[in-house]
Order: sequence, then C-alpha cells, then structure tokens
Amino acid sequence: MRNLIAASDGTDYGCNLGRVTPRVDTEDLIDASGVAELLGLAHRNTVSVYQHRYPDMPRPVVDVGSGRAKLWLRAEIQAWRSKRAKGARGAGRRASG
Repeated sequence: MRNLIAASDGTDYGCNLGRVTPRVDTEDLIDASGVAELLGLAHRNTVSVYQHRYPDMPRPVVDVGSGRAKLWLRAEIQAWRSKRAKGARGAGRRASG
C-alpha cells in the first residue's frame, strides 16, 4: 500500500504505510480469560459468543489461527464495556421516563 502526500508547493512525498507496524506493550494484552473477567462472563468460551452477538465488540489484535491464542487490547475491551454500560443505563432511563 503506497500513499502519496503532497506539499503545498506540489512536491510529492512518498509514504509507505503498509510497513508500519503498531507497537503494543505486552502488559496491555489479555487473552479470552481476561476478556471474560473484565466483562463479568463466567466462561472464556462466552467471549466467542459475544464476538458473534455484538459486531461492535473489539476484535483480537493478535489472532494466529483457529484453536490458538487470541489477544485483545485491555483498553479497547474496557472502553467497549463502558460504552455498553452507558448505553444500557440510558436505555433504561428512556424506557421509564
């Protein structure tokens, strides 16, 4: 993937975004058990059910294949959990008010 960035004088600066690798602190990664714990789920297997049920749920940032470990960013799961909790509280208020 190659994107060109043009300056105001028309000069093109090549920018190869396909080679940019995001850096992640390994302390910020959690597996399905960690996701289940953050979401208050009883079993880690329920995480895959949530992935199908909620299309807006963050996807794993590391997925090395079927039957192998998947890893999520803790902050993304926490933000998603907070967003869902706020939505649930707002929906309850609208329904009763």
